[in-house]
Amino acid sequence: MDQKRYKLKQVIDVEDMYLVERRKKLSERFGEEEELLEESRFGIALSGGGIRSATINLGFLKTLNHFGILRKADYLSTVSGGGYTGAYIQATMRNQADFDQLFHKDHIEHLRSYGAYLIPGQTTFEKLWNTILLIVGYLFSWVMSLLSMVLVFGLVAIILFVLNQLHVIDLVNRLVESIMGSLTLVKGILLVTAVVGGIHLFANLVAKFGVGISRVFNKGEAVLLLLVVLFVVPTGIDYVMHVNIGLFDFLKSDNLPVQFLVIFGMLLLGVILDPNAVSFHRFYRSQLTSAFLAFAGNRRNVRLRELVSEEVVSAPYPLINTCLNLQNPAGDEKFKGAKASDYFLLSPLFSGAKLTGYVSTKEFPGYRDMTLPAATTISAAAVNPGMGIYSNKLLSILMTIFNARLGFWVNNPLKESKNYLVWWPLYFFYELLSKIGTNNRKLNISDGGHIENLAVYELLRRRCRLIVAVDAGADPFFNFSDLENLAIRARNELGVEIRFRIGEDPDQVIRPKSSNGYSGKRYAIADLYRMWDEYDLLDSNGNPIMDDCEKPVPIEVLVNYMPDGKWDPDISLKGQINSELRRAELMARAKFILDKRLADKKDLTGREKVKFGTLVYVKSSVTAPTIKPNIPIVNNHSEPAGGILSRLFSSLATIFRGDGLARGNYKYDTYKYKIYHPAFPHEPTSDQFFDPVQWESYFQLGQFIAADVLKLDSREFNLVSEGKAKAEPLAICDLLKLFDGDTMYQVPVPGRVQVPTPAKDIQPVIIREKAAPDSDEPDGTEYRM
Repeated sequence: MDQKRYKLKQVIDVEDMYLVERRKKLSERFGEEEELLEESRFGIALSGGGIRSATINLGFLKTLNHFGILRKADYLSTVSGGGYTGAYIQATMRNQADFDQLFHKDHIEHLRSYGAYLIPGQTTFEKLWNTILLIVGYLFSWVMSLLSMVLVFGLVAIILFVLNQLHVIDLVNRLVESIMGSLTLVKGILLVTAVVGGIHLFANLVAKFGVGISRVFNKGEAVLLLLVVLFVVPTGIDYVMHVNIGLFDFLKSDNLPVQFLVIFGMLLLGVILDPNAVSFHRFYRSQLTSAFLAFAGNRRNVRLRELVSEEVVSAPYPLINTCLNLQNPAGDEKFKGAKASDYFLLSPLFSGAKLTGYVSTKEFPGYRDMTLPAATTISAAAVNPGMGIYSNKLLSILMTIFNARLGFWVNNPLKESKNYLVWWPLYFFYELLSKIGTNNRKLNISDGGHIENLAVYELLRRRCRLIVAVDAGADPFFNFSDLENLAIRARNELGVEIRFRIGEDPDQVIRPKSSNGYSGKRYAIADLYRMWDEYDLLDSNGNPIMDDCEKPVPIEVLVNYMPDGKWDPDISLKGQINSELRRAELMARAKFILDKRLADKKDLTGREKVKFGTLVYVKSSVTAPTIKPNIPIVNNHSEPAGGILSRLFSSLATIFRGDGLARGNYKYDTYKYKIYHPAFPHEPTSDQFFDPVQWESYFQLGQFIAADVLKLDSREFNLVSEGKAKAEPLAICDLLKLFDGDTMYQVPVPGRVQVPTPAKDIQPVIIREKAAPDSDEPDGTEYRM
C-alpha cells in the first residue's frame, strides 16, 4: 500500500499527464486539432452560494456546452454550492460519457422540481411526514452527539471512584471545599455570566458574527460559557448516577464481570459514536444526491477515484475545494491565537493540503472510499464548529453542544494511516474546546468558502492560461468581498497579481448604477502576473538538483520580478549547500534558466513578460433591458414579500399545489422576477427553498450571462438555446483571442452559428408573442436576453 506524501509540484505533474491524455481522447473523439496544454491550460471555477449558485452555474455551463467549451476545459474547480452543479456534471458524464446528454430536458425539469432540495419528498403527504421525521432525526442525532460528553464524564466518574477507593481523593476534599465556598454563590455567579454571555451571543448572531466585539471579551465569554457547561453537565450526570442509577453503589458491588461489561460498553459506544454519522452530514448528502445525481444511474455514489477513466472521455478534471480547520495547528507558534486554515483539496488523483502534504486518493485509507456526494457535501458544509477564518470560540461551543455541524473528520496525511479504532468523544471535546489541528490522526474539513469562496485559488496554483470564474455568491451591495479575499491571498501566498484592465474595474462596470439599478456589464477581464516564483532547480536533463543534507531534498529557487518584467538579481536558494563554490555554480544555473525563460518572451515588453494568464471574472448581475420586456400575468397567486420565511412558505405552497410544473407558470422573464424581487439575483443564501419560478429565473440568468461573456447577440443565443441552430465548437485559442488584447474586444468570432435552412425557420431577434389567455396585458415583445 502506497502511503507516500506528495508535494504540490508532484501533484500537478501527475495531473498534467492525465490532462494530456484526456486532450488526445477529445481530439480523436471530435476530430478537432489538439492544443498544447502548456499554452492553453483552461479552468472553469464555480463559486459557493447554495442553490442560487448551483442554478446560475447550471445555466452558465449549459450555454458553454452548446459551443463545445465545457469539454475543452481542463479543470472544473468548485466550492460549496458550485459543487452541486459540478457533481451533476461529473456523475452524469461518468454514467453516460456524452456531453450532448448533459442538460437534457428531463434533467432540467427534475432539477427545477428540486429547487427546495432540503425538503425531502415530492407529494404533500411525503413532505409533511418527512418534515416530522426530520425533526425527530435531529433530536435523536443531538442526543447521540451529547452521549460523547456523557461517556467522558462517565469514565471520569469511574476514575474518581477508583481514586476514592485508594483514598487519594480525600486529600483534595478540603482544598476543593475551601475553593468552592458557598455553592449558592457559585451558582449565582455562573447564572449571571450565562445571561450576560447569552445576550452578547444574540448580538453577535444579529451582526452575523461581527468582529466589532473585542477578541478578549469574546474569549472571556467562551470561557464563562464553558465553565457553565462543565459545571451543569457533571452536576446533572452526578445526580443521575447517584439518585436514579446509583453508579457508585453499582461499582461498589461485587458483580465484577458486569462492571467490566459496563465499562467496555462505554468504550465501545465511544467508538460507534462517529460524528460523521450522527451529524446532519448524511441527510444533507442524501438530499444533494437525490437532487443533482438523479441521472447518474448506478453511479450515484461513484467514488472520487473513479471519476478519471482511461476508457471513455471524462468531464473536466474536478478540483473540489474544502477548508482545513486549524484552531490548534500542531502547536506551531506562528499560528498561535490565529484563526488558521488551509486549502484542502479532494480530487480523483490526490487529496490533501500543502500543510499536510498530499496522498493518493486511490491508495490512502479513508480517501479511496470517498464518494463524489460525500466530497460535494463536505465542500458545502457551511455550518460547523470550525469555520476557517470565520471561527468563533463561543459559537464553536454552542454548535458542538447542539450538534450544528456539517463538517467531516478525515484521515490525516501526516499520520501513517492504519485500520485503527477511534474513540470519538475525544474529538467531540476537540471541537468543544477549539482544539482542532494537525497533531491528531483525524483532520476536520468543512466548506471551502470558509477560506476562499470563488474556487479560483487552485487554478492559480496550476498557472492556468485562461480562467473563467463565476461569482454567484450573495453580494447584495456588490462589495466584491470574495474577489478581494482572492486578490489578497493570491498576491501574498502565491505571488500572483490580479490586475483588471483599464475600463474593466468591477466596481465601475459591474456594480449597479444608482441611477437605473442595473449593471453595465456582467463580467470583467483581468491579467494575471507573476510577482515571484518558487520552483525546483533542474539540471540540463530536467532532473531536480539535490541539496547536501543527509536526506537530500530538491533545491528550491525563489526569485522576485521587477515592475519592468525583469527578475531581481537577489535570488534565494532554499536548501543546505555546504560549499560556497557549489552555491555559486547553482546560482549561475538558476540565473541561466531565468534568462532563458524571459528570452522566450523577447517579443513582449515590460510586465507582459511575466504575464501568464487571463481571468474572466463573471458576476451574477442583471443588465438593463434594451427594449420593453413582455411581462404577462400568468399566476393569479400574489407574489410573496422578500422575507425568508414567506419565501419558504410560498415555496412549500407552490410545490404542494403543483402550480410550477403542472400549469407551466414557472417560465417567465427574469426581468419580471426582478421587479417583484429587487434583491435578485442576490437573495440570501439562507433561502435554500427555491420554487420553480425562482429556480427558472436564476437558470435563465446563468444562460444569459454566458451568452454575454461569449459576446453572442440575442439572435445567436435564441437560435442555439432553442435548438434551431447548431453552434460550431470554439477552440481555446478562440477564447484567448476573444479575451486577450484591447483590440480584440470588437473582433467577432466568425462562423460560430450554423444558421438553419430554409430561412423561414430563423426567428427574428424581436419575438412577438400573444398574451396569455388569463392575462390583462396586451401583446408585446420579449427580449430573451
